[in-house]
Amino acid sequence: MNPTERRPILRQQDGAFHPSVDDFAEEVHVTLTSEAGHRVSVLATPQDLDAFALGHATAEGWWEGSGKQPIAVHGTDEFGYAIHLEGGTGWGPVKESRFILPSCGGCGEQLSAPPPGHRFAGGPPVSPAIIVDRLNSMKDHQALFQTTGGVHAAALFANHGDLVVREDIGRHTALDKAVGAWLLAERDDPPTTLLLSGRCGWDLMAKVVRLGMKQVACVGAMSNQAAMLARDHGILVMGFATKPDPQFLGPWSDMPTKA
Repeated sequence: MNPTERRPILRQQDGAFHPSVDDFAEEVHVTLTSEAGHRVSVLATPQDLDAFALGHATAEGWWEGSGKQPIAVHGTDEFGYAIHLEGGTGWGPVKESRFILPSCGGCGEQLSAPPPGHRFAGGPPVSPAIIVDRLNSMKDHQALFQTTGGVHAAALFANHGDLVVREDIGRHTALDKAVGAWLLAERDDPPTTLLLSGRCGWDLMAKVVRLGMKQVACVGAMSNQAAMLARDHGILVMGFATKPDPQFLGPWSDMPTKA
């Protein structure tokens, strides 16, 4: 399925409405399961679904990241897309099945401290100057946003390496896709920093904790729950990162201020 759909609309010009067309971001129902018994349903943009499956399993603690990497088997069910992860080792505990809306990655969960992971641990943090430069570069990789204006983006990079950027109708699903894309590329080095095109709430910071990452930058604000979780786990966070006066949370004073 195409990630966008062109539909007729009206545009107002000179006080009158005129027929036109515009592109809209698609969202489809995706059921993700694992051979260990995990199950979740999400609304997502229908692209990079292999990356979504592996990234969600890793960022949510389904797969611990140290065993054999599972593969995604595609199918359909009565609601839409169905993806089953199989062939992996090192599965984590099974949670209750839940449905995730694009606007709420943490719905159905208690705002408790998630168990920290280590799959993406070890990447050294970078300076604010590098982060701003990478956030500006991320815009060049947001083709869906440029077409529709209706999706979020998440990006990972390792120090001066290339950006791995993925987009989705949901912030948390975009993050899952970026994580999965990094894993599918079989990179040797862990990412240093996560970039987010919008705000950072508890649901996204919980994924960061489970991945073992230590640096996040977001174009928007961080929530209070996200800030507390980051502080508890020693995560450096840069909020309103493209503004002249960003927010900094964590021991940034120990880092250089220039690239």
